[in-house]
Amino acid sequence: MNLKHIICLVLIILMGGCASWPDEGQGGWAERYQNYPLTDEQEDRIFQSEETLVISEFEHQVLKLDLLKAQGIQQCMPGQLLRAQIYENRIRRLVSAQMWQDAEHDLLIHHHALTQLSNHFETVSKMTSCAGVKVEAQEKATRSIRDQIKNLLNSDNQFAVDDFQITPKYMAQLAQASDLIKQVKNISLLLIGHTDESGTRNDNFELALKRAETVKHWLGIYGVNPEYITTLTQGNLKPYSSDADSFSKRHSDRRVEAIVIDITADDESTNPKAKSLSNWTKILNGPKEY
Repeated sequence: MNLKHIICLVLIILMGGCASWPDEGQGGWAERYQNYPLTDEQEDRIFQSEETLVISEFEHQVLKLDLLKAQGIQQCMPGQLLRAQIYENRIRRLVSAQMWQDAEHDLLIHHHALTQLSNHFETVSKMTSCAGVKVEAQEKATRSIRDQIKNLLNSDNQFAVDDFQITPKYMAQLAQASDLIKQVKNISLLLIGHTDESGTRNDNFELALKRAETVKHWLGIYGVNPEYITTLTQGNLKPYSSDADSFSKRHSDRRVEAIVIDITADDESTNPKAKSLSNWTKILNGPKEY
């Protein structure tokens, strides 16, 4: 058998191998990723997840526009504000009609438009002092923003067992929280890492600090100044709840507790460390030796 015949035989074998398929249920890489047809329960779960995300993002954008109005954008940029309000009402109608995909598409456009509007308004108000701000209205909007930041940063389902990488759900909430943090001036964040009771005390202190540092890292990725963030660890010293059942208790204990601290201009001028809280210890209420 010469070389030509050998090459032809090899090609026939390879082509035959490529054309052969395993029996159903007996292999093939695609079977590992075959998720269809979905069960009714899976379809309901996907639908509910999409609905929740759209509503959450819409409420987030409404809060941002309310803050701009409280800061006096009506006096500076009435036309742009009206356009944003019209688009917000359009999305509200889509949400009411449960047209989730259309609402999600328009929310993405609205998000970028509000970001540009906020940056433009900041520039115009500094150059012209056009905003006649009502202090009470601005303080009310700012308090609402800070409450929402706390709720987003302290939400449940942050980490898996023995892991310091955040879950996809918490990732989305960190992105929203970061967007709001950048709208509020003169605040610092204190991030305190926690673990459940499994593992040694020393390992838990280390894991809890890694969790706090991970949250700080992602907030920085989303544009929050890391100088205003301090990370601490308490390991498993302060469980979230002693009344919860065993599973949900451990689930809630795997968390980073976020505390929003107001920093005034006087605090920053008299104590430069105040903005980063760098004089705090890395371990709160912990034993001297562990």
